[in-house]
Amino acid sequence: MRLVFFGNPDFCKHPLLSIYKSDHELLSVVTNIDRQSGRGLNISSTYVKQKALELNVPVIETEDVNSESLYQTLTELNPDIFVVVAFSILPDRILNIPKKCSINIHPSMLPKYRGSSPIQYALLNGDKKTGVTIIDMNENVDSGNILGQKEMDIPNDANFGYLYEKLGILGSKLLLEVIDNISNDRLNVKKQDHDKKTFAPKIKKSQYKINFDQNGLNIYNQIRAFDPYPGAYGILNDKRIKLFGVKIFSEKDYHEYKVGQLIIDGKLLLIYVGKITLSISKIQVEGKKRVEASDYIKGLNHKETLIVK
Repeated sequence: MRLVFFGNPDFCKHPLLSIYKSDHELLSVVTNIDRQSGRGLNISSTYVKQKALELNVPVIETEDVNSESLYQTLTELNPDIFVVVAFSILPDRILNIPKKCSINIHPSMLPKYRGSSPIQYALLNGDKKTGVTIIDMNENVDSGNILGQKEMDIPNDANFGYLYEKLGILGSKLLLEVIDNISNDRLNVKKQDHDKKTFAPKIKKSQYKINFDQNGLNIYNQIRAFDPYPGAYGILNDKRIKLFGVKIFSEKDYHEYKVGQLIIDGKLLLIYVGKITLSISKIQVEGKKRVEASDYIKGLNHKETLIVK
């Protein structure tokens, strides 16, 4: 099959490599143009562009998916399938170019968690299972017919980084199965039950701030949802403090501690969040680098009561 891959971030790594290593023909990748980023406003390329150049795969860069030039370039490639992973919303006339279809990998069990942040919301909500879905794309976001799905368990201490990687791998395996089924006319197409749809909209910066008034399990889930990036934070001594690598240390209710209080137990750094005590692996104080919690402890006054708010 003649394929064109659309994508930007490193979530595309495993699907892109799986296509590259397969017997299918990867005609080109489509990705965003280079942009300025970071404090120094240095010019940076997308992950997909960098990887494609490394693999000697042709690159089509775009800043406007509605442009006539993009439409003409893609039409001339005479593709069978477009594979879209973490990319812009595409107009109908682009989606309709391939002979077969345009397909999308979405890291949730659709129709659950339509939108840009399904992994974060699965963690925020304390879900026990998640998965990947490949759909036949249409004009509505994440609403197309299901061409394949795979489910996986969410370990109790899994964070965003863990699921991001595992779902990328799972999606890449499912992708090749679906492409082979399309090629051999063996697809088992399933319509989404739109009455069961839920949404995972773009995460707001305000969601990174830990609300210590909520129950301890919700705090635990919030920290996991933003670990390792960008980090959930509280305020300590008028500075943001980000918490990483948390695990449930105890579910005993310690009435002698206040919610948000940091506890030093030997080389362990703990935080009491109300009926639950969490261990912290790494910590980052505003303006400083992320450090191991054991190193952070060394600079603390062990007699001082420290409460993150």
